[in-house]
Amino acid sequence: MARVVPPKDRDGFEIAIICALQSEADAVEALFDQYWDEDGDRYGKAPGDTNTYTTGAVGCHNVVLAHMPGMGKGSAASVASIFRASFGRIKLALVVGICGGVPFLVDGEEILLGDVIISTGIIQYDFGRQLPDRFVRKDTLEDNLGRPNTEIRGFLSKLSGLRSRKRLGQNAFHFLQKLCKETDFEKAQYPGPIEDRLYERSYRHKHHELPSCTICTRCEKKGDNVCETALGSLCSDLKCHDDKLVQRQRLPASSDAAEAAGAQKPRIHFGLIASGDMVMKSGEDRDEIALTEKVIGFEMEGAAVWDNFPCVVIKGVCDYADSHKNKNWQGYAAAAAAACMKAFLKEWVPAMNPSASSIFQGLQDPLSLLPFARNAPFNSYHRQHEPTCLPDTRVDLLQEIYNWANGKDERCIFWLNGLAGTGKSTIARTVARRYSEQKRLGASFFFSRGGGDVGHAGKFFTSFAVQLARHIPQIQRFISDAITEQDDIASQSLHDQWRKLVFRPLSRLDGSSPLPSYVLIVDALDECDNEDHIRIILQLLAEARLLQVRLRVLITSKPEVPIRYGFCLIPNAERRDFILHDIKTAIVDHDIFIFLLHEMRSIAQEWALGTGWPGEQALKQLVVNASGLFIWAATACRFIRDGREYAERRLSLMLQSSASATAPERHLNEIYITVLENSIGRSYDEFEREDTIERLRKVLGSIIVLSSPLSASSISRLLHVTKQIIDQTLNHLHSILHIPEDRTCSLRLHHPSFRDFLLDNNRCNDPNFWVDEKQAHRTLADDCIRLMSISLKRDVCEQKAPGTLVADVASSRIEQCLAPEVRYACLYWIQHLQKSGAQLCDEDQVHQFLQIHLLHWLETLGWIGKISEGILAILSLEAQIPANKHPNLYAFVHDAKRFALYNRSVIEEAPLQLYCSALVFAPENSIVRRQFKDIPPWIQRKPKVRANWSAALQTLEGHSNSVNSVAFSPDGKQVMSGSEDKTVRLWDAETGAALQTLKGHSESVDLVAFSPDSKNVVSGSHGIVQFWDVEKGAVLQTLEGHWSRFHPVALSPDHNQVVSGSEDGTVRLWDVKTGAVLKTLESHLGWVTSVAFSPDGKQVVYASHGIVQFWDLETEAVLKILGGLSNCVNSVAFSPDGKQVVSGSDDGTVRLWDVKTGAVLKTLNGYYSDWIWSVAFSPDGKRVVSGSYKTMQLWDIETGAVTQTLEGHSDSVISVAFSPDSKQVVSGSEDGTVRLWDVETRAVLQTPCGHSDWVTSVAFSPDGKQVVSGSKDRTVRLWDARTEKVLKILGGHSNCINSVAFSPDGKQIVSGSEDRTVRLWDVKTGTALMTLGGNCSDWIWSVAFSPDGKRVVSGSEDKTVRLWNVETGKLLRTLKTHSDRVILVAFSPDGKQVLSGSHGIVQLWDVKTGAVLQTLEGHSSWAEPVAFLADGKQVESGSSDRTVRLWDVETRDVLQTLEGHSNSAISVAFLPNGKAQRPLFVENDWVVERGTNVLWLPPDCRETCQAVWNKVIVLGHSSGIISILELKEGSRLI
Repeated sequence: MARVVPPKDRDGFEIAIICALQSEADAVEALFDQYWDEDGDRYGKAPGDTNTYTTGAVGCHNVVLAHMPGMGKGSAASVASIFRASFGRIKLALVVGICGGVPFLVDGEEILLGDVIISTGIIQYDFGRQLPDRFVRKDTLEDNLGRPNTEIRGFLSKLSGLRSRKRLGQNAFHFLQKLCKETDFEKAQYPGPIEDRLYERSYRHKHHELPSCTICTRCEKKGDNVCETALGSLCSDLKCHDDKLVQRQRLPASSDAAEAAGAQKPRIHFGLIASGDMVMKSGEDRDEIALTEKVIGFEMEGAAVWDNFPCVVIKGVCDYADSHKNKNWQGYAAAAAAACMKAFLKEWVPAMNPSASSIFQGLQDPLSLLPFARNAPFNSYHRQHEPTCLPDTRVDLLQEIYNWANGKDERCIFWLNGLAGTGKSTIARTVARRYSEQKRLGASFFFSRGGGDVGHAGKFFTSFAVQLARHIPQIQRFISDAITEQDDIASQSLHDQWRKLVFRPLSRLDGSSPLPSYVLIVDALDECDNEDHIRIILQLLAEARLLQVRLRVLITSKPEVPIRYGFCLIPNAERRDFILHDIKTAIVDHDIFIFLLHEMRSIAQEWALGTGWPGEQALKQLVVNASGLFIWAATACRFIRDGREYAERRLSLMLQSSASATAPERHLNEIYITVLENSIGRSYDEFEREDTIERLRKVLGSIIVLSSPLSASSISRLLHVTKQIIDQTLNHLHSILHIPEDRTCSLRLHHPSFRDFLLDNNRCNDPNFWVDEKQAHRTLADDCIRLMSISLKRDVCEQKAPGTLVADVASSRIEQCLAPEVRYACLYWIQHLQKSGAQLCDEDQVHQFLQIHLLHWLETLGWIGKISEGILAILSLEAQIPANKHPNLYAFVHDAKRFALYNRSVIEEAPLQLYCSALVFAPENSIVRRQFKDIPPWIQRKPKVRANWSAALQTLEGHSNSVNSVAFSPDGKQVMSGSEDKTVRLWDAETGAALQTLKGHSESVDLVAFSPDSKNVVSGSHGIVQFWDVEKGAVLQTLEGHWSRFHPVALSPDHNQVVSGSEDGTVRLWDVKTGAVLKTLESHLGWVTSVAFSPDGKQVVYASHGIVQFWDLETEAVLKILGGLSNCVNSVAFSPDGKQVVSGSDDGTVRLWDVKTGAVLKTLNGYYSDWIWSVAFSPDGKRVVSGSYKTMQLWDIETGAVTQTLEGHSDSVISVAFSPDSKQVVSGSEDGTVRLWDVETRAVLQTPCGHSDWVTSVAFSPDGKQVVSGSKDRTVRLWDARTEKVLKILGGHSNCINSVAFSPDGKQIVSGSEDRTVRLWDVKTGTALMTLGGNCSDWIWSVAFSPDGKRVVSGSEDKTVRLWNVETGKLLRTLKTHSDRVILVAFSPDGKQVLSGSHGIVQLWDVKTGAVLQTLEGHSSWAEPVAFLADGKQVESGSSDRTVRLWDVETRDVLQTLEGHSNSAISVAFLPNGKAQRPLFVENDWVVERGTNVLWLPPDCRETCQAVWNKVIVLGHSSGIISILELKEGSRLI
């Protein structure tokens, strides 16, 4: 078993186990796989925690065991309530121990002593009211403990299924046997069936033959007492009569305990458990409660734990909850419960994915996983010098805000809006400081355009959540739980982030408690870079009114259109508006005067200018010049202060500012000009002045057009200017720039108006300072290219290993190797190039850079998680190049686009694969492949690849099951897919990035569609249609009506109606807004398989078996019935002009119909030999696309000719759709992928030289020179392993071939097929030597030669293993003991034994006698493959349960288990010391060598089967070809 890493702290424990008795805890502890407290208590406890704990690991779970001081609800309540103080991350508590069982269940099933009960719910049977005549249990919703949470209910539902329950029982029995072998557990041995004694329910445990006991003698009915002696005596002492025993059908007849123990395995029962404060000791009360409450067991601790944790009770039955107690069973029952607990945890997979789990183990706080904008809070380090309001300024306004925040005003939002420079941010900081000091500030976010993380909404709600968790301790756990449950929450929609990270945690605060109100502050919302995000944020923040806890939201912004529009959507009763620039001039001037007085006094004191300086008159003039702009006053003060000993001179310059001007903007322009002019030394000569101006323009021009802020040090390196020059240039600009003393901190403008000023030549009328924006962008683009050219290199982070994952490299290491300016250059160089308007051409700077550094650039983007941004940049670069004028550059960029799109996922995951997988599997004629030939030398032989890029642009992976429906958004920017995995996914159509996953359906999603504005989507599932808001990820409307599963659904062109069809033969029209059924058409033609609206929305076309019909929605008449189809019609669609309909059916044809006449216009017969699953018209009406098995075809409507065949899917194409511009097609397949295709370039289909269908089995010849393959196409092919050329095609099988193998001498081949035969072939001639299988009654799954080549073994669907004589073809033996199909067989090295693998079972047979020598149980799924070690004493087995096991043949013990494989574990080898080692194999889409990922396989190159010979691996593919790859001995370094 793979070892589990101990958690860093107590937060790493998610599983709690609670035991009441020491014997229960001992059994649980004995089954720990690892112990974390052997060297002392490394984790400790919270202050005040009096519990005692044991920590360790069970399987892959870190667990903490709590030892109760005694039995009962009170003790359990005490332990559980304190538990969470120390272990706050517990997600599941297991109460493990012993209980009393109900002997007969409602369905007649028996519960025996030693069986195990798993709770599906808990009933407090003794909680209620004692009336004079009866006891009444409380069972209202408030009083009942109810069901477990959704996650646990779903898990228990699965676990109680036949297959899972069988596996659970097998594993539990295995662990029980292991436990009972321990020397310390003698009392845990099976007591034997004779000790399992059930008396009639009314038969009392008392003295039966002791007349002297008068108490027992008088005990005749329920309620009568028995003596104290009887209560503590055994049944044998009291002479309890055997004729009162109840017969038990499950008990074996034998009385021998050892024999009975071998025959009887404890059964596991699922049901309600009764929990109470008393031990149940009455058979009559037991049966009465069991009948009324439907419980199957009685215990005393579960109810108390339930109140504190998500809880499951697992208890072994030690008695029958009657008066006849028998302590002989307690040890065995405790052991059985502990064993079941371990088997339970083996199945338990928490909601959080494994990668997130490993992340959490290294962190103290899940909040660390949330992206946090460091500069967002009002008191961030970068904002420490930003001012608050001075005393006696903004008095009335601040008081109005405080009254609103503190009072009972129902309006939860306060919008403070004002023009630029009116002091909004200063007011916001003042309010934030006040409520922070009062411990009432929930969170603050100060936006800043171009400020990186504070320039957009990407980290808005996550930053809010982190602050709320820190400022309001009561909700920290709720926020942490939300992160734990969905570790990808930061990548979800703003709506989901608000709901899960902010709204729901706050809603869990009790409004009736004495919690204060809290304030949220959002400053400069207008500087968020996305208008749609601004609107969403406003809508979501308005929901604060729905919370019980009082939440006040202060928002400041300029009164720009998006902001005003967003606030218009919020009712006046829910918001309060304040227009800052409408405050009376006198009040504003007074506040500016106070501010200037404060600042000037400070300057005077600093430069000894006298206490009265500069005088009241000067201050008043400055107030006039400010014209109500605080930014003017603040800039003027900074300018004067920076003058130092020349402060008086600078004051004079400010006083000389045109007092006659009335526009505040003009005053601001003047002060900016003054600041810039004074940054140039007066003593400079002409050359020095011009040089200074040029440097100033270059540095400032770059700073103001930066896409994200950088530090002075980074700007120095980016612009290739010395730090000294940067410092000198910026030294006199502190009044307009925030220049931190820490050179690693970013430079920032004090106010965005300075950027607007420099870029506007009407405002900046001095040409010396005006910045040409295009030229500034061109300068930055050149600097970015220069910096990247000297900084980027192969393996820039020096990881060396080609399979290194981004997730495994510390962010600090990436930051160390990639400086901020390098990361900036990689992200924005193309953006600056585009904004510069530069004309690109062949062999220019850009072309030369890409020819050298393309892979280095993509690698860097992979390390910093920005490959999607890189792809968008390449797309914009391609659009910037005229292909006809500069064909070489265009061709290179186009090929780079295809290269990046094809490898996007692996660049994101493992960037160094750019130099391995990406180049190895690129087409031979790829410009990128030819340009970068330096593939690592350890890849000795590369597989053959296609010559050119196919039409497939991207493969989008993420669904875990068949993709049933796909659609392009009307704007062409997104693709949507619906799947059997019950989810709807949204993808970026350009980059392929996953945008959102919509979860809400409980069954398969059969169809999806976008609304015309792309903002809403509709999805159809079993009996349900859901309408979603894309931005919020929320369900807007749910439509129900069909009683059975329906496939088709379509949205009307006006987006107001939905039409759906069903298996019940009806077609319904729905109103989207109300959910009402508007019209119903009973077609009476059976299952409606497809529906579609006409472009004008007036008609609906729908299809059924062999029929296409039209429904007029206005008259409700069926207009036409188009027949003549011999099979079911699976898909129909209208042409864009509504004049034609296309249909695809099971007969393999596509038909075009005239809507007006109903006539068939064309029948399109292509290369299909299978069903047509989907059809669609192109928006331009010129083409039709159809999807079938693994392929799609495009048809020209005019000619009816096939213009293109698209191949790449490995299973049926269920859904197709064109992009709005008709240039791309999206497809969804049963292979679980979504693919995007370029249908404009008409890539030539390259017919592979190989099978015509899936390769199902491959094998090397003993000398490794040849490969044999079997396929679904019913042929066996022989390949040259060096050239990958087909040598021979062996035909004869009439069905799919499942297994092939070479004979030991390499002269023969054996094949097993679904045609129920085994065939022998001559390798040299290719002729069929013999057909074996006259006795086979079902498919052959596996075949193998004996080591001497004289025999063949086969495994079959009919559950048998057969042995054949190769020379005679005689059936030697048929082995029949498997209970399921036999899918793998193998001979031992000496040929005397055979291994066979089936579901969960590996059996070892004696070839000579046919006897089963050993049965190896442990796998929970199919055993595939199976093999002997060279010495024949050990066996290895892989399984689709994701484990590989090494067995000792003689003892049947598992010597080693390798866990955690996501696919069937295959290709296992072992070292001489018996330790498992997997030398070369494919798993999880990677070629793996000695447990290390070395080469990623793209979707087109994924294997369907594999075989290994030394360092050579052959892969079979769904396309019918094989790939052969050879690795060289030596290091695997980049």
